[in-house]
Amino acid sequence: MSHPARWKRLIPLALAAALAAGAGGQVQAAAPPDPKAEAYQQNELVQLLRISTPTAADKQRLTTLDLDLAESAGQSFVDVVAYGNHDRRLLELAGFTWTTLEDDLVGADREREAADAAYAEAVRSKTIAATLPSGRTAYRQLADYTNEMAALAGQYPTKVKQFTLKNPSLENRAVRGIEITRDVNANNGKPVFLMLGLHHAREWPSGELTMEFAYDLLKNDGVDPRITNILDKARVVFVPVVNPDGFDLSRTLGYELKRKNCRITNGQVPTTGQCAQSANRSRGVDLNRNYSGFWGGPGASSSLTSETYRGAAAFSEPESRSVQALVSGHQVTTLITNHTYSGLVLREPGYAGAGPTPDEAIYKALGDQMAAQNGYTSQFSYQLYDTTGTTEDWSYYATGGLGFTFEHGTSTFHPAFSSVVNMYFGSGSTAGKGNRSAFLLAAESTINPARHSIVTGSGPAGAVLRLKKSFTTKTWNGTQLPDVLDSTMVVPAGGSYTWHINPSTRPAVVQQGGTEAWTLTCERPTGQVLETRQVTVARGASVTANLTTCVAGF
Repeated sequence: MSHPARWKRLIPLALAAALAAGAGGQVQAAAPPDPKAEAYQQNELVQLLRISTPTAADKQRLTTLDLDLAESAGQSFVDVVAYGNHDRRLLELAGFTWTTLEDDLVGADREREAADAAYAEAVRSKTIAATLPSGRTAYRQLADYTNEMAALAGQYPTKVKQFTLKNPSLENRAVRGIEITRDVNANNGKPVFLMLGLHHAREWPSGELTMEFAYDLLKNDGVDPRITNILDKARVVFVPVVNPDGFDLSRTLGYELKRKNCRITNGQVPTTGQCAQSANRSRGVDLNRNYSGFWGGPGASSSLTSETYRGAAAFSEPESRSVQALVSGHQVTTLITNHTYSGLVLREPGYAGAGPTPDEAIYKALGDQMAAQNGYTSQFSYQLYDTTGTTEDWSYYATGGLGFTFEHGTSTFHPAFSSVVNMYFGSGSTAGKGNRSAFLLAAESTINPARHSIVTGSGPAGAVLRLKKSFTTKTWNGTQLPDVLDSTMVVPAGGSYTWHINPSTRPAVVQQGGTEAWTLTCERPTGQVLETRQVTVARGASVTANLTTCVAGF
């Protein structure tokens, strides 16, 4: 994967401008030297290295060096982005050996841009056909995601609903999403499939694949029987860009390897332009280490300049809190968070010491089924390397909804755009399947009653039903953080309801042999509670809750 010498000393013009702007900008006085910025300033190569880690202890030792670990690893290796001589010396001193996968990532990005331009021109001239559901021929920028979601809502008003997540980003950008289902404005108790993209800013295909599946559902509703059935029975929720600040910096301002968000100093909102300054290149929080489940444990750094910095506290970042609020307010029975790269379908647990989940049989079955479509490897998350504080570390153990991480691609964070087409539809042995088929399987699992729970019954038409549960989530050091799940549906006109939900008992309680209940309330639209009862229901089970007192008082 080497590149010609002409690329070896190249710094993008946009990057050079950012460095120049940063020279006179605000720099935190106590900030340590930034090896990333120094590597660029001294025209040192940024390389992709495959580090030999023949034992689990070697992997663990590598994670303590605060290097930029790619989300690509095997039984005996971990890929690392090395920023110049500093990182290579650090690896040498630690006794590691490696092979070079990419000798100049900056040059490789320029070659990708040329390949993308050629691909777009070939589609424009009809030499080849644009095959993605949206017809895109190039990676989106942040405004494209915003505009396209708004356009879909306008084009399909009964099937698409826009929403804005609870918290704006640190740079005050809205985090946006869409819901897709039949009769989308009805709060009717369908199970929810949630797809997330771009927790990590440089992983551009993760947003593209999320968005393309949204287009696919809408274009093929009524054409593809599988999709028609999914939209009849499920609500599919999309947040293609969880990290808008980091993505905008990666996509448009010349620092394509940006991974984290824009937290420059703990507890402080960054000033205008501060995140783009070269002196702050290493700063930020890894949003996929900031969730409360096992927060602060292995695979998450306490150093603000580490690419896996976990944040000052669990859910310290507005972007991760927004995802928490979204999941907490919906019955998300299946979740996929998309990343790059390594060709993996990952399931819980995130660290080896947690032991198998009580849902391992169905978790593995679904993971294996999806991996058979996209040609990836289905495995435990910790088999990549130990991680804690990830999306599913919290979402699965808090809700019981089955959560997966997809690591798309095999060689780099954002390959040539034509690769996105192959990721979506498959190629070679997976041609005609790919991630499209894997996503369809996840959506069909969402509506499979054997994989979630159901509450049915009767109540007054128009009444608001609420399921709520309060508990604590344990971080790595034993701190118990408060958590609340709180979702609603409305009793339909006939007075009978069916609500597809997650089990009432969380996985950790199941492992201990215990049970938990949902608190079910029946309310007037004004919020006045007319009836309260406890509902205990296991995965794959259904219970009946007829709300007679509520009927009498409504």
